[in-house]
Amino acid sequence: PDIFNHAILFRFICRELFQMKDIFKAGMYRLMFQGFNFLVGLFIAAIGGADVFGTISLLIVNAALLLLITGLGTDQAIVWHGATKKLAANKLFTFSFFAALFQILFFLCIAFFFLNNSGKSLLSHSSDYKIFYFELAYFSGIVLVEKYVSLLYAEHKTEICNILLAFVTFIALLILILAKINDSASQLINPFQFFCLLPAAQALVIAFYFHYNTHLRIAAVNRQDLNSLFNFSILVFITNIIQFLAYRADYWIIDYYSPGESQLGIYAQANRFASLLWIIPNIIAGLMAPLISSTQKSFDAGDLAGITRVFNFLNLFIAGLIIFSSYVIYTFFLTTDFLYGFKPLLLMLPGFYFFCITLFLAAYFSAKNLLWINLAGSAICFLLIVTLDFILIPSMGIKGAAIANTIAYTASAVFTLALFLKTSKLSVADILFIKKSDWNLLSKLRA
Repeated sequence: PDIFNHAILFRFICRELFQMKDIFKAGMYRLMFQGFNFLVGLFIAAIGGADVFGTISLLIVNAALLLLITGLGTDQAIVWHGATKKLAANKLFTFSFFAALFQILFFLCIAFFFLNNSGKSLLSHSSDYKIFYFELAYFSGIVLVEKYVSLLYAEHKTEICNILLAFVTFIALLILILAKINDSASQLINPFQFFCLLPAAQALVIAFYFHYNTHLRIAAVNRQDLNSLFNFSILVFITNIIQFLAYRADYWIIDYYSPGESQLGIYAQANRFASLLWIIPNIIAGLMAPLISSTQKSFDAGDLAGITRVFNFLNLFIAGLIIFSSYVIYTFFLTTDFLYGFKPLLLMLPGFYFFCITLFLAAYFSAKNLLWINLAGSAICFLLIVTLDFILIPSMGIKGAAIANTIAYTASAVFTLALFLKTSKLSVADILFIKKSDWNLLSKLRA
């Protein structure tokens, strides 16, 4: 609840830096969606236990990798080309439609091949062939959600997009709460199947809104349009792949060295707690991208430094809140085997804190088309974390993975910050230390 009490800080950011009240609203709705999404995962973990949550975590990481490989960085290209009006809306929709179709068909081909040759499903490695249909629903759902969110963000309809996502996720949360407190209701819900169907429900709702309000049709896309889209997306694609491997390689390594899925489930839940530090920065970074790219908005390095400065301070309080609330949840809500993840959470939290700086700077560099900086930072993080994971996880388990996270994330943040300071001519103090003027701006706000 304390996270939601910082609405005044969001309003400060939007009024003083962006001069756009819509960003505050969209950010708050995005925060609600992320909050509901976290609670959905928490209740699924409580209902299903560490083994089921470990299987779901494996599903998530495998699906996300396949999504990145098949997506080719096109979603960021859609947002950028839409925000800058480089391409007409009809052409963006056409590109999105065929990109989504390609991703789903590619999944079907690979999934059938994997199932026929190994006897297991592609994403969760289940031997139950019926799981294939739920994995298809899950992957198709996240593909469509990603595409429609990109199209709506490109049209600056971030507010309604996040309202719809928050609404569907809230309904799912209510169902899980009922299942948790009512034994007869809990027997009717399979946590794994429920989780797989949620993205499909989200996709149906935002797709209906999009088509009902835009009436876009398939339009001809010429070679010049495709070149513009893919020239932007290819470097984003490479960067995203490296980033993903850096942030999720530990899941595969833990799964390889640990018998069963319980250790992965315990680590994944600790990772979700630590990732709460990234919710607000990710929201702001995502909303910044269209504004920085837009020719109608003025956004410079000093504005970015102000945002980073405030969140460096704010995240100290959020980190303390995460430590306290996670311990309470571990003790009184989740099953006892999850409590083993509390110490790894403490070990990885410093790295997550420093990496918040990278989230803002990466969005800025991406919007300014300085993607090579993000690529280099991701490569450093990837090399460090994979090397340390193979050294530490066999002997220290998930605690070793947590230590590797902190070292690699911090190194990536230092590198990215150094490049930003060099290109912007700002000092370290402009990023790390909050200024009195920030509080003076806050005091001028009206309720």
